[in-house]
Amino acid sequence: MDYAILINPKHYLTYNINSEKIIFSEFNILNQKYNFSKNIKLTNICGLNYLIFDCENIEKYNKYISKLSFLLGLFEYKDNLLKPIEKNNLEYINNNISSLLKYSGKTNEYFTKLMINIGSFLIEKEDNINLLDPICGKGTSLYEGLSQSYNCYGIEIAAKVVDETAVFLRKFLENEKFKFKYKKEKFSGANKSFKAEKNIFEITKTKESKDIKIFEVVSINTIYSDKIYKKDYFDIIVGDLPYGVKHSNITNEKQNSFTRSPKELLESSLTAWKNVLNENGVLILSWNTFLLKRKYFEEILKSKGFKVLDNENLINFGHRVDQAINRDLIVAKK
Repeated sequence: MDYAILINPKHYLTYNINSEKIIFSEFNILNQKYNFSKNIKLTNICGLNYLIFDCENIEKYNKYISKLSFLLGLFEYKDNLLKPIEKNNLEYINNNISSLLKYSGKTNEYFTKLMINIGSFLIEKEDNINLLDPICGKGTSLYEGLSQSYNCYGIEIAAKVVDETAVFLRKFLENEKFKFKYKKEKFSGANKSFKAEKNIFEITKTKESKDIKIFEVVSINTIYSDKIYKKDYFDIIVGDLPYGVKHSNITNEKQNSFTRSPKELLESSLTAWKNVLNENGVLILSWNTFLLKRKYFEEILKSKGFKVLDNENLINFGHRVDQAINRDLIVAKK
C-alpha cells in the first residue's frame, strides 16, 4: 500500500533549494532504523508537494512517521486519490509552544525538531529519554523535546535568560492546566569554582498521573556540564552553536569570544559534554560553516574522543540561512 505525506510549506521557507535533499535524508534515517518502506519519491498533486512511500503496516509505524519535521498531513494514496489518516499524535504538550517564543537569534523550531528527530532515530531507546541542550538559550530545543515526552535539561550562561525561560514555562503550564511542581536550587563547585542555580519542573498532565517529566534549566557556564550532571546520564545532546553574528542584545550582557566562537566553545566544552553522554547516546550539533569547515569540526570532535557518523544521509543537511550563515549539522558518538 502506498501512502503520502503532505509536506509542510514552511519547510520550503526554511530550507529553500535544499528542501528536497533534507526531506529524503530525514525520512531515510528513520527508515534505516525500522525498514518499513522500499520505495519513496516526491510528487506534486494539485499544486501541493507530497512524499510518496510504500508501507505494509502503517499502524505499526505511524507514531514514528508522524514525528517527521516536514510532515503536515498523512494520507493513504490509491488510484490517484488521497484518504486522510489520523496522525499518531503522542505530543506530551502542545508543540506550538516553540512558535510562541519570538526573539532575535532564535533557532528555527522546524530545524530544532529535525535535529532532535535525528537523535531519536539513531538511538535504540524509546522511553524515558534524557535530552540535554548545553547551550539552550531560551529553550526552543527543550520545548521540542518535552513535546516528544523527553526529560529535558538545558544549560545557559545568561542568568536573566534562564529566569525568563522559567517564567515563560510556568505561565504556559498554568494556562494549559498542567499539574507541576517547581523549585529553585542554588549550588556551587569545589572551592567556589562556580555558582549555579537550577530551575526544576516536575510536570504531569493530571494530578493522578504517574508519568512525570523533568524540565530543568540551569544558569551556568557549559564547561561545567559534568560537574552538575551525572556521568553517562544523557541519551541525546543537541545544540545550536554560535553563528558568529552579533544579535540584538537579549541578555544585556556583552557577547564575548566564548559566546560567539564555535571553535572556542567546542575546545572548552566537548570533554564535559562527552562525560555526561552515555555510550549509546548521540551528539547532534549545528553550526555556521562560514566560521568552521566540516573537516576541522570533525578533527576537533575526534581529538576529544568522539566518533563522527558520516553516512550519506547525515551529510546532506547543509542550507543557507542568510548572507552570513550557512548552517549544517554534525552527528557523533563516544
